[in-house]
Amino acid sequence: MKNFATVAALAAGANAFVGRSNNCCFHLTASGGESGTVGQLDDGQNRIHGGLQEAEFCIDSKGALTDGNGRGCIITGPTTQFQCDEGATPMTGWSINSQGQVSYNGDADFVACATGQNGGLNIYTTESSDVTECKNIKLSADSCSSSASGSSSVAVPGSSTPVPGPTSSASVPYVPGPSSSASVPYVPGSSGSVVTLQTTVTSTYCPESSTVPVIPVPSVPGTPGTPGVPGTSATPGAPGTSGVPGTSGTPGVPGTSGGQPSQTVTSAQPSGTSTAGGSCPTDLSGEYEYPHLIIPIDSSSPDTAAGTSYNGTISSTVSTIFNFDIPYSDAGKTCSLVFLFPKKEDLETSSYSFSGDGKVDFASLQSAATQSTTYNNAPAVKEDYGDFTISPGNSYLVSTFDCPAGQAVSYEMKNSGSTELDFFEDYNPSPLGLYITVC
Repeated sequence: MKNFATVAALAAGANAFVGRSNNCCFHLTASGGESGTVGQLDDGQNRIHGGLQEAEFCIDSKGALTDGNGRGCIITGPTTQFQCDEGATPMTGWSINSQGQVSYNGDADFVACATGQNGGLNIYTTESSDVTECKNIKLSADSCSSSASGSSSVAVPGSSTPVPGPTSSASVPYVPGPSSSASVPYVPGSSGSVVTLQTTVTSTYCPESSTVPVIPVPSVPGTPGTPGVPGTSATPGAPGTSGVPGTSGTPGVPGTSGGQPSQTVTSAQPSGTSTAGGSCPTDLSGEYEYPHLIIPIDSSSPDTAAGTSYNGTISSTVSTIFNFDIPYSDAGKTCSLVFLFPKKEDLETSSYSFSGDGKVDFASLQSAATQSTTYNNAPAVKEDYGDFTISPGNSYLVSTFDCPAGQAVSYEMKNSGSTELDFFEDYNPSPLGLYITVC
């Protein structure tokens, strides 16, 4: 997808751009219950069939995949879909054996499931209740045989000298979100042992891609894997630029033309909500910002820092803080904080669990959260926007205000009744989660 997403995908700082130096590039073919080459939608969803052009992928010395556009390839939660997203730090664990068979974390079994769009099939690592008409498949690469996850160099085709790979990098956890014009520079770590990977003569050496460096925001975690595992901290810095939704090439819900399922807009605002020249859209049809850090805090474990997450979680003890980085380019514009809550049947790559009376409270905080934020040290409330009663199929306008250009801002979402909600923040159809729309 475009996402996380991040997403993914998930969550802090500016978007990570994945360089393609020292990579070996290839194409994928599926076999088994379904067969055919693996293509790609404009938003990064990898699919079999559907009349898509064959997609290119590249594997690096750590077993991380990027696509031909330099987007990081991830396995999304909770559906485990294989996709490549703008701004996503690629997940490691991929390998190609001597016969060209592709594995993820040592498992060569994948499933292809119906999308309802032009006969296309999305690719997943596991089958779940969120997908239908699935068939077991294997994936094979047309080059890069014996490329294994975890080695520290890649031999450039035509050269007998291995090129040392990095041993560490400044990675950004992924939240499903759109492309940003800024990127995070790659920071190599100390050199490690050099191991030469054997590649076939058809291997493709991909040249270095340029990046536009951006300073990471409050905290930059380590390489994402299981959501919620914190990494290292970084110095707070300037936010990235605003995300822009996909163009007409981005697929929509079956039967539409790039559109999103209709939702009821609930625009009632609690007293005390500021306004600035009217509110912005309560959908992602225009310019918008997505959270770069999602932090759950738990009153039952008040001193435990859960670290970054891909999900927003609301329960009797858990609330979630969302960090947004508002770019300088939003100066003089109006921002609206919105919560998008589509029906489950309108989701393509995300999911959620929901129960209780739907009552939640939103509040702006006095400062941004970090990966070390706990219930006890969480920023104080700056402005409480009051209670909302949410239900699937609706969009909620929480607050409208002058865009705080150049600032990192945080908002907390918590239970104010009996609500239990866990959702995967994702702007792919139909968008789900907390966003800031800009106008």
